[in-house]
Amino acid sequence: MSLFDGMHPTSPSLTDTEGNEDYSDLIERISKAIVVRQLTVPAIIFFETIKPLSFLGNQILIFSNPMVSLIVTSKDYYKFVRMIEDRDNIEKLIKGIEDENARDIQQKRELKESCRKKKSFLSRFRKKGESDMTNEEVDGSGR
Repeated sequence: MSLFDGMHPTSPSLTDTEGNEDYSDLIERISKAIVVRQLTVPAIIFFETIKPLSFLGNQILIFSNPMVSLIVTSKDYYKFVRMIEDRDNIEKLIKGIEDENARDIQQKRELKESCRKKKSFLSRFRKKGESDMTNEEVDGSGR
């Protein structure tokens, strides 16, 4: 049994020599994590900045692998390293972050609208009761 249990970067299950690996699941998870942490704008700026240097970043992550593997032993790390090698994948990641952020904003807007409708529904009854009370006080009848 190996220390990495098949998660070494040269493991056949982690390498894709044809270059047709699908990164959509990884992009979706990264996008959700960024939006949940409310780091959308800094992440987009960061990825737009490093896009021209994506291959160099890939090589730096590969070079630092012996040190990083002491901390991170995940298939996703190696998949991320392979993903950032191609600038098109960085663009897909940026687009995924923007789409996830738009969905999050829409969900918050719908939640806010539904809360507003509930509040206005209940406030109609309160206002009616309060207005009846003020009319009685003005009348002086107090019935």
